[in-house]
Formats: sequence, C-alpha cells, structure tokens
Amino acid sequence: MAESATRIVAHGAGALAGRGGWSLWLGAVIILLASGLQFARLGRDQRFLPDEAHFMTFARAAAVNGDWLLPGPLDKPPLSIYLSALSMAAFGVQADAAGVLHLEPLMGEFAGRLPNALLAALLTALMMRLAWRLSRDGRAAALAGLLMATSPYALAFGASAFTGMSLLFCAVLAVHFALGRRWAWAGLALGLALWCKQQALFPMALVLVMLWLDKRRASSKQAGVIWRRALPRFMLPLAISCLALLLWDLARPEASIFLQAAVNNAPAEWLAAPESWLPRLITWLGMGLWMLGPPPVSAFLLLLAGLAVARRGWTRQARLFSLALALYAALHIVFGFNLYDRYALLALPLLTLLVAGCLPMPMRPLALIPLLLGAIWTAGADLTIGGERAAYTGIDRLAAHLNSKPVASVIYDPWLGWQLGYYLGVWHDKRLVHYPTAAAWVADALALDEAGDRYFVTPHDAPYAGWLTAISDAGFAISQDYAQDRFLVFRLRPP
Repeated sequence: MAESATRIVAHGAGALAGRGGWSLWLGAVIILLASGLQFARLGRDQRFLPDEAHFMTFARAAAVNGDWLLPGPLDKPPLSIYLSALSMAAFGVQADAAGVLHLEPLMGEFAGRLPNALLAALLTALMMRLAWRLSRDGRAAALAGLLMATSPYALAFGASAFTGMSLLFCAVLAVHFALGRRWAWAGLALGLALWCKQQALFPMALVLVMLWLDKRRASSKQAGVIWRRALPRFMLPLAISCLALLLWDLARPEASIFLQAAVNNAPAEWLAAPESWLPRLITWLGMGLWMLGPPPVSAFLLLLAGLAVARRGWTRQARLFSLALALYAALHIVFGFNLYDRYALLALPLLTLLVAGCLPMPMRPLALIPLLLGAIWTAGADLTIGGERAAYTGIDRLAAHLNSKPVASVIYDPWLGWQLGYYLGVWHDKRLVHYPTAAAWVADALALDEAGDRYFVTPHDAPYAGWLTAISDAGFAISQDYAQDRFLVFRLRPP
C-alpha cells in the first residue's frame, strides 16, 4: 500500500498540527491512548467466542500445518485469517525436539488477535487524518481520534479475532484515498477490503458515489477527464483483486466461500415482515448507542451534535454522512439480514465523523468530560459486544481435562463445536463427534461396538437433560466426570 503504517501514524498525528493551535504531540498522545487501550484488552484473560474460534482454527491450520488454502466450511475471504496466521507463525508457533510444530491455544489467542489490535490503533490515526482532510480543523480531528480510540466497538472488535476490523481499516483507507482523488489506490484498498469480508460491497458503493459526486461538481470538460481516467484507474485494481479472490476460491478443495456464506446467512425471507421493522429499528439503535461510548455517553454526544445542527443548519458533509447512515440502517431493517452487532461496525467511522464535524468549538469541552469518563469505564469493562466472553471462561481447563483421557476416547459434543476443537489443540488425539439430535446420537452410540468409556460434554445451561435421558434409556450408565466453571462432562459406559 502506498502509505505504510509509519506514514499513516505520522499523517494522523500531523493532522493536528498547524491550524487551531493543536500540536503534533497531541496527535501522538491520542494514537498512544488508542494503542494502550487496545493492548490492555489484548492482555485480558478471555477465551475466544465461537466465531473467533472458528476463524482461528483455520488460521492455526495455516500456521502449523501449512493449509494456506484454508480447507473446510469457510464462509469468509482469507485476508484477515491470513494476517492472524502470519502473526501465529511469527509469535506463537514453536517446534519440539522432533521438529513438530505446535501452537499453545492461549498463545494462539494473543497472536490471532494481535493484527486487529494494531489495525485499530492505525485506524485512529487514519480517522484523524480523514477528519482533518474533511474539515481542515485540528480540533475536529482530535475529537474524531478520541472518539475512535475510546469507542467500545473499536475496543471490542480491535483486540479480537473477528474479521470486521481489517475490513473497516481497508474501507476507511479507500475513502481516504478517494478524498485525495487517488483512485487507483482507492480501488486497491477496496479490493483488499473484499478480501477481508463480503460486506465490502457497502463501502464500495460509498466510494462510487464519491466518484460520481466528483464528476458532478466538475466542469463538463473535467467531468469527461474524470470518467476517462479516474474510473479506469479505480476499476482496474478493484477488478484484479476480485478476479484474484475468485481464482483463490476456485483453487480451494471445498465448496465456494460465497456459496457457504449464502447457506449460512440466507434469511428466511429476503424482506423482513413490516411488523418487525420497528423492533429491528430499536435493536439497531440499541447497537448504535454503544459506538461512541456507553449508551448514556453516546446519547449525550448525539444530542450535542443534534443541537449544533439545529442551531447552525445542515452542512453538506453532515447531510451526506446522515444519509449514508440512514441508508445503511434501512438495508438491515427492511431486509431480513441477521442483526449481529458486528454488522453495524461499518457505521462507526460515519458516526464518528458526523459527531466530530458537527460539534462547534464551544460544545467540544462539554463532550470531552463524558467521553473520557466513558473511556475509563470501557477500559475496565467486560464488554458483551460481539458476544458474552464470560460464558466461555474455563473452556481451556475443560479441554485440558478431556486431553487427559485415553487416546482415541470418544467425546460427544452437541454444542461447543469449533471452540472445544480449538482448545483441544491442533494435535489432539480424541474423537470429537457432533450430532444435531439426541435420537441420531443414541442410534450411532449403540451402533459403535466399543466397550471403553465415552464422554458427553455440555455447557451447564444447555438443554442436556433430555439427551442424558435418551442415552440412559438405551442402557448406558451415566456418571458425572467434571463440573467446573460453566461446563459439565458425563462419563458414559456402554451397555
């Protein structure tokens, strides 16, 4: 990419220099704040959420086994997973005396999350640069940097193994290049965003609108030049990136990631029922209130921005950002997409720029105090954005207990799936088996002609009683083998 990480940081910090009396060191302090918050969360003793474990199992297979085509039921493009795999290979993978590569699960957590934490810190610098470019106001740039650095969404998805932060960084980078009319680099950044996640189609539409607006504002002669030169420069690297992704997908031995994504994410109905629009809107707004801080802080900042708009009127920039936010929300409310909180992540830069750009100078000190108080709370809070991590505390101890069982022990696992597989380790020697129904499980358990003990693992709050009743009725003797944290293991002795 044209701008290295060092230049992004320098430009982000430099956005505060000059106008308004803000100095270079303040930009550096904000970037250091973002880095400190990200690394503080990176160092927390927290287990992977289910989707994180799913993605990081692929990353570990690439880092340890060399499976760089990521075989298996994957529904996401590979770039974010590759970044985690390279981090694992650099910081976590070790060889034993026989030369066999290993990756300890907890070290894999740190290494897998590290790229996203770094990207989140760089995103803070990039947002300051973007805010300054839009407003030429160092104070607005500082506020945008603070909003991004302390955002619960940026903290939750930064020091994580989700694919959203790499998408967000590439998307904002594409907008940054588009504002500078560097259309080839904008196309390449969008191509990389598509290599991170299919949601890159949304920022792609935004950049195309920016290109159209650039043409519309130009004179007739300049407009012709834009379409003859800028559009091909933008489309060529984007098309090459898309073609490369399709070729990579064809080279995999598994089903297409796009087909898998369609199967995994296809809504029951493409259009949500009109009576569900209001509940879906409330859900969306509830997620949005976590973007700029804890909900009271976000509500206060949005109120200040609304008062500023009511007093001074809409600027063209505020109108564009508000329209983009409204359209993005409407797509998720009217259509039957799943309303996962990570799907709202792309709205964070727009909301940040809207608030930072709308607040006039007299209102900014009012915003600073609740913003910093919210940051202090967020830094120490167990955020549930993305999922409740506390629900999986101790899954590493559960895996260690199961690993102590005899070689080739059968472990029946109806609910933990990829998570348990990740923490058992890349070279575990157990037979991990999943059944979707108790009836199918009992039938196959009776058909397996082995006399050794088997094990049934479950979260304590899962509906496991019916499963145990069914296997007991089939003649299996049941005894509790493990009960710690939120997990249970039952020993099953065949009839």
